[in-house]
Amino acid sequence: MNVIEEAKRLKNSGKTKEAINLLENFIERNKKERVGAHKLLSDLYVKSGDLDRAADVLKTAIRNNPDNLWLYLMLGDLYLYDFKNPEKAKETYKKGLSYFSEPVKTTMSPYRYFLKRLSNLSYEEGDLEDAKKYFELFIALEPSDFYASDFQKFADTLIKLGDKERAKEVLILGIKTHPGYKKLYEFAKSAFPNEKFPYREKKSWISRSSVEKIPIKTPLIREGDNLYEIVDKYTKDIRKKGDIITVSSCVAAMCEERSVTVDTIFPSKLAVILSHFVSHKDVPFGGAAPLANPAAMEIAIRESGVARIIFAAFAGAIGRLLRKSGWFYKTAGAQAALIDDPPAAMPPFDYAVIPGPKDSFAVSEKIKEITGCEAAIIDANDLGNAWAVGFSSGVDKEKLEAALSDNPAGNEDQQTPIVIVRGL
Repeated sequence: MNVIEEAKRLKNSGKTKEAINLLENFIERNKKERVGAHKLLSDLYVKSGDLDRAADVLKTAIRNNPDNLWLYLMLGDLYLYDFKNPEKAKETYKKGLSYFSEPVKTTMSPYRYFLKRLSNLSYEEGDLEDAKKYFELFIALEPSDFYASDFQKFADTLIKLGDKERAKEVLILGIKTHPGYKKLYEFAKSAFPNEKFPYREKKSWISRSSVEKIPIKTPLIREGDNLYEIVDKYTKDIRKKGDIITVSSCVAAMCEERSVTVDTIFPSKLAVILSHFVSHKDVPFGGAAPLANPAAMEIAIRESGVARIIFAAFAGAIGRLLRKSGWFYKTAGAQAALIDDPPAAMPPFDYAVIPGPKDSFAVSEKIKEITGCEAAIIDANDLGNAWAVGFSSGVDKEKLEAALSDNPAGNEDQQTPIVIVRGL
């Protein structure tokens, strides 16, 4: 067991002070560590309510590891999400961004994540010139984490600055790459009422009018939060007998503290080799398959085991020869298929590789026990695919997947990880 696993074990058994002491002693001996001890120690101080100490840990980490620019992102996120100090966060992100002399497209660099945060913060503060500058740098990467809301904010910025032609270009591109996002389409039509924008409404495979899907807005859910308390609290005034409560697999895994930040993942030779055999087709504003990323493949190897992953690679190769898809994932198991690589999650979790929950069926049964409703853990996307990863005993898997194929929870910044399905 490494120091991170041991510290988490101590924390989860109620021994937070012992976990803090363990990490502090480790850092004292390993000032240039890259296993995530500084971040975990900072997180533990946040949980303990000592934000100043949490910030001091990351500042010390930066002094001892000046080449690790991820630490600026972590410190900025601490200021933004915990101190609620956007100005201090913006200053920190700018400092990290200043080390880049040219654009970097890879998701394994903090470059895009600085731009993601700076563009949105500048817009929210009304600093339109800065917002335009950062949005232009960000959109030039054609990144998968340029959300529909980013297109809307960028277009709004341009309109307010008097550049309507560029705003129209941004909106046309946004609607093309994010079809079905009604708010973006409605904004475009209100800004340019005479312009025809291509819009395709998202529909599920179940069109029964009796089926209702109710997305539940929650606060930002953090690592280690109690999923069951959150689900119970935010559905108790809405849920009814016969409902199915569904939860995003990514959020369920976050509550189990399953995420691994990319700065702490060092892909093995096997991970690097196998990732080359995964489709690297990189769709603009869509990204490549998760396991094409060596860091994500490394986590898949940890989750499924070396032997199983190698066997799955052979199965996948044979499948391609026979023009059969999905053999790799069927052989590697559900955990390999559930892995999300950066930047699939919303900030501040977008620079982590996130596997699925340990046991989605057990999680679903516990939600059912607490709420009295059937439950399921769902992995869905905007391509019309929904997968009930785990579910309680009374759920019809195929019907539920069909009902959720329009992805009512969303995969961007909707912050609605719980969806109640009624009348199925």
